This record gives sequence, structure tokens and C-alpha cells, in this order.
Amino acid sequence: MSFFRSLKKKINWLIRHEFRSLIYSAVIAIFAWFLISVTIYPTTPKTIRDIPLTISLAGTAAEENGLSIITKDLDQVTVTVTITGSRSQIGSFTADNLVAEAVIPKNITEAGEYTLSILVTNPEGVSFTVDSQSPKTIDVTFDRIQTIHDIPVQANLPNVRAAENMTLDTQGIECMPETLSITGPATTLELIDHAVINVPDTMELSSAYTFTNCTDLVLYDQDGAEIDQSALQLAIGNGFNVKVPVYTKVTLPFDISLTYVPNGFDTEFLLRRLKFSTEEITLAAQNSSITDLTSWNLGSIVLSSIDADYQKTFDIDTRGQYSNLSGITTVQVSLDMDGLSSKTIRVTDIPVVNAPSSYKYSVVTRSLNVTVIGPEEDIQNLTEKDLLVTADLTGYNVKDASFEHEVTVTAPDHSRVWASGSYTVWIDAEETDE
Repeated sequence: MSFFRSLKKKINWLIRHEFRSLIYSAVIAIFAWFLISVTIYPTTPKTIRDIPLTISLAGTAAEENGLSIITKDLDQVTVTVTITGSRSQIGSFTADNLVAEAVIPKNITEAGEYTLSILVTNPEGVSFTVDSQSPKTIDVTFDRIQTIHDIPVQANLPNVRAAENMTLDTQGIECMPETLSITGPATTLELIDHAVINVPDTMELSSAYTFTNCTDLVLYDQDGAEIDQSALQLAIGNGFNVKVPVYTKVTLPFDISLTYVPNGFDTEFLLRRLKFSTEEITLAAQNSSITDLTSWNLGSIVLSSIDADYQKTFDIDTRGQYSNLSGITTVQVSLDMDGLSSKTIRVTDIPVVNAPSSYKYSVVTRSLNVTVIGPEEDIQNLTEKDLLVTADLTGYNVKDASFEHEVTVTAPDHSRVWASGSYTVWIDAEETDE
């Protein structure tokens, strides 16, 4: 029994003293390692990642010349370095102990793209050697920040259409405000020609409508290419209002009027023979009374001016009351001679009618060659006896003993025959005793 007690005491003693020896050994080993590291290996390499890149223009020639850095996402750039220095000084370094700064050269005085070197330092002045660095340089664009005003704003409404028999007045669409102010790099501002505000709404309009607070704005150059506006500040505010006028639309046939038409002449017959280079026109107006129109009159034609080769161009004048959606500015009117014929007849019987009684008149002109046009069956057998050529002096004030006067030519028994051209005769007037 005493043997076991003695063995137990020895074991307990060994455990206590051996554990203490282990602790002492570990402390001595750590101290020895530290001592050897400091004395034999005083420097050590260390890799540090995610050092934020900083750039400052303060006090530089670039700042003095009004330049700013316009390169995007520089705040996302980080630097990785491997440095060698005193183990005791850099051994605990993290990214917070280093500064990676882009160096601004003195020669940067104009806008453009430059390659800047990146310098990694310790703000407290701890020295070390940079063994490797990524990136070592960075490309940065410098420009002058300016503001331009009065960029014209247009509207784009891809999903807006007019109701039936209505039309959108695309030329009359108003953007409010009409212009835009933009701040940004001068080289980008120089490219801007106009801005387009996009209206996303889908709508069918039957009357004028205003879209409010539109903010989807796109910038374009003079060639219609879209401009990157990520570096620009647009003074949009609460957005744009887009006012869209809506007009009533009608499509009308053309018609024409005949003047100086003798009694009994079949006007409709001739009008049907007049052909238009364009048959109809589409007009629009804000006033719905435009729907009361049944045709669009081009003007009037003197009957006697219509010959076998008749052709005349008429200008379309909407008198500022209507929008010409067809874009037609002129219409040519011609005579269709199919089924018609012309003939020249010599006329010798030319009486004077409705003459003042204070004069005695005699027609000096003995004959006229009159050209007439009409249906072939009428013209074929037409003779001088079928024509009535008269010098009508109604309201004429005789001033000379001999004067020239226009005559009228009719075919009383042929309502579809007319005289083409203007004809005059000379008349002698002798004052009577009365």
C-alpha cells in the first residue's frame, strides 16, 4: 500500500514540474525567434491589397487652367503592392496605413487624356521599398467643366396616336420648357445639337392633350447619333410638359370654277373633262367645321382660255386656316380631248349690239377665224351659221372715232361647244345729229 502512495507522489511531482518546463521552453523559443528575426532578418516583404486610389488637383497647373477630371468610376480603383521594409514597422501594415495617389504633372494645362503614375506612400513617413505594384499608372481624361443654355428640346411620342378622322399636329407639338441647360465637359458639350424628351405613355387622342413631368431625355449630335451623357448634369427639374395638338382631318377632291361662261353652256360637261394631276388633298384644322367642306377649289378658269392643248398649274393656298397634310403645293389642270375635236371657222357676220343711240357704228373688220372646241359629232358639221359673233357695247363709252373691241362667240344650239381664244374687231363710230 505504501508503494502505491509513493508512486503517486512521484507522478504528481513530475507532472507539475514538466508542465512548467514546457511553458518556459515555449516562451524561450518565441523570444529566441523574435531575437533572431530582428537581428538576422530585420526586413520582410509584405503584400497589401485594396488600397484606394486618390487624386487631388489642389495647387496644380491643371486646376489653375480650369481643368477637371471627368474619368468615371475612379473611386472604384484600388492598388495592390508588395513592399519590403522593417519588420517591426511594416509587419502590421494594412491598406489603411498606405496612400496610393495619382501624380499630376505640371505640364497638364489643356484638355485631353493623360497617363498618370501612381505613388504609394505611408502618411506617417515610414519608409519601404515597393517591389511590385498593380496598377502602376492610370489613364485619366481632363476637361473644362462649362454650362450651356438654350439646347432645343424635341418630343418623341412613339406610343401616341390620333383617333379615327383625327391627326396629331407633329409640327405643333410644344415642349415646356422649350430649351435645356447642361453642365459638363466642354468637349462633350460641343457635340450636342438637340435633346429629345421621350413620352412613354400609350394613348389614343381625340383632342389636344398635355403630358406632364416627362424625364426620359436623350441628347443627340447634328448627325442624329446619341451622346453619352453620364458625365453631364442636365437641368431637368421636375421634368418636361409636352403639349400635343390634335386636328380634325378631311380628304377632299379638287374642283375648279369656270368664268365668263355664256348662258346655256353645259358647264358640268366641260368640268368633267378637266383632269387634275392630283385628285385630292388631305387637310387638317383645330376647328371641326372643316368637315363641312365637300371639295377644295383651286380657283377659276376663263372659258375662252381653254384650248386643245390646255394645261395650267395652280398653287394651293390654304390661307393659313388649315394644315396641308398631303404636302402638295401645286396641281396641274389639263383638258382631256378624248371624244372632243377642234375646228377653225371663218365668220363674216359680226353685228354690233347694245350700242348707244348717239352714234352710228360700222364694223371695219370683215371676218374672223374663230376656233371652236366641242364633241366630235357637234364640231364635224358646225358652220358659220351655228356661231353668233357679236360686238356688245353695253356700257362702253365711245371716245374715238375708230376703236378696237372684243367680241363674244357662242354656239346657241350647241351647249357643249365653246370658242377658244380672244377675238377683237375694229369699229368706226360716227356721231349722229341726235
